[in-house]
Amino acid sequence: MKTVFDDRKITFEDKKHTLIVEKEGFSLISSDGKTSINLKFSDIGSILPIGYCNSNKSYNLIFRNSDGQNICEITTDETGGNTGHNIAETKTILVAFAASKLTKDFPNNLYNLDTLIAHSLKEKEIRISQGKILGKKHTIDINSIRRVKCVTNGTISNLAIYIKDKGGFFDMPDMTIPVNEVTLPLLEAIATKNTGKGIDFSRGDGFQQKTSEFMIIRYMDPDFFIDEDGLIKEEWQQTAYERVHKYGYFVDTFTEL
Repeated sequence: MKTVFDDRKITFEDKKHTLIVEKEGFSLISSDGKTSINLKFSDIGSILPIGYCNSNKSYNLIFRNSDGQNICEITTDETGGNTGHNIAETKTILVAFAASKLTKDFPNNLYNLDTLIAHSLKEKEIRISQGKILGKKHTIDINSIRRVKCVTNGTISNLAIYIKDKGGFFDMPDMTIPVNEVTLPLLEAIATKNTGKGIDFSRGDGFQQKTSEFMIIRYMDPDFFIDEDGLIKEEWQQTAYERVHKYGYFVDTFTEL
């Protein structure tokens, strides 16, 4: 994976705070000097972005360690614009964190990647290891994945994973995992590599969104699918790159806004 964080930091400054995001972590200093946070991504197990997929204002990001315990909480994108997706600070943190979890070898390390990717009530800790997605209740070999559907109501968002090309009347998933900044590019890579098609975002949120394609904008960056040397070597990588690219809102353009 080649990202903007490989050779520079991204800085956001407004009347509330200064936020600096880089390859290894981020720092935030409030304008009044009362808050100063410096976190390494290696110390973070997961990020819970409250309100990120059902609003367009400010968001509360809760950072948790690998045991699921809260480390700290910050507020992002408080002074964003009134047009388009107000996500610059939040998405930059999420993409940088995902890049650190997926590592520089992504997306060519799907069978070697060993990392925590999510938590859920049913599956508890969810990992990818040795080419398998592992939860407490279910285990799926990534080679067997044929379909992935994004199901969201804006507050709760999941990826339904299927090992059959077509479902019957009761099309029940073989495993369900939460949507987040790690699982979305990971499953997009797996599904595209296996079938030539990525995640199915055709289902809306039951409210204003007719599809769940807004989740692509909120969580994914096309750079996920570029090799570390800046090249795209596989056809499926090109397919995934082009799909995400057409939605815009790339991290490397946020400082130009």
